[in-house]
Amino acid sequence: MTFTTDRRRSPVARGVVIAAVVLGSGCSIRSMAVNALSDTLAEGASVYASDNDPELVREALPFNLKTVETLLQSSPEDPGLLLIACSTFTQYAAAFIQADAEVAEWEDFDYAAAESSRARALNLYIRARNYCLRRVEIDYPGLADRLRLEPDETVAAFGVDDTETMYWLGGSWGSAISLGLDQPDLAADLPVVRALLTRALELDEDYNRGALHSAFITLESVPELLGGSPTRARAHFERAVELSGGLDASPYVAMATGVSLATQDREAFESLLGSALAVDPEADISIRLLNLVTQKRARLLLDHVDELFEAPLEQEEDDR
Repeated sequence: MTFTTDRRRSPVARGVVIAAVVLGSGCSIRSMAVNALSDTLAEGASVYASDNDPELVREALPFNLKTVETLLQSSPEDPGLLLIACSTFTQYAAAFIQADAEVAEWEDFDYAAAESSRARALNLYIRARNYCLRRVEIDYPGLADRLRLEPDETVAAFGVDDTETMYWLGGSWGSAISLGLDQPDLAADLPVVRALLTRALELDEDYNRGALHSAFITLESVPELLGGSPTRARAHFERAVELSGGLDASPYVAMATGVSLATQDREAFESLLGSALAVDPEADISIRLLNLVTQKRARLLLDHVDELFEAPLEQEEDDR
């Protein structure tokens, strides 16, 4: 998002003007304007992703999100806007709001604030999921309801062009479940998330240079009773690193927090986070923001490694 001092309008100003046209014009002009802004917002995603100032992006995203929701009031079945709403709310919740909870709990010892941030993140993930479900309903009427009843059979209707929608639907839904395990109705939808991401992986295995494999690291890190598998998580981790060329820090953090933490393997945990911090954010500016946010979390985790891992019994005895 850039700002200019000449007579050309900045993207923000152009967005405001188009939004005014959308709200004040007839149906045909409104539709044209919505389509134009939808394309502009979609193209602008790369500007956010390559930014080197996470706080600037954090402050800018709420305006972007509310602009999208305003446009959806006028054009509630615009597929582009629905997908943008789903993906952006998911990323905003994950990169900033859920991260706030960890900082509040570990750095500030403010458990009430941590709980509040988690509740807010959960609400945003559910909002994102619902936008993606609305996107699905445009092409597949009735499919959203069938997903919950017969997920494995229902996802067969999706084609390769639906990969991005499945990725964000599965990501937002899975993130909501991770924060809402105490809500039985929500936790019961975990098979839907697995079905969506499995189908997406079948159709486009190298989507977004390993993003699906990164998602599966987290999905396979759930207890075996819920269908998880550390062995499969490791395989997805290796493939995610391969497809990203080792330039994405997120698979390392996902593996550390998913498998290494669960198995209390401190050595692997620290090694994986060290690898995440070794990634050069400037090596691939298309994911620079993702790497900066991920590395900030890696540092926070390392700062609190003693709290995350139990000391061996022999060390406890020596400390006495």
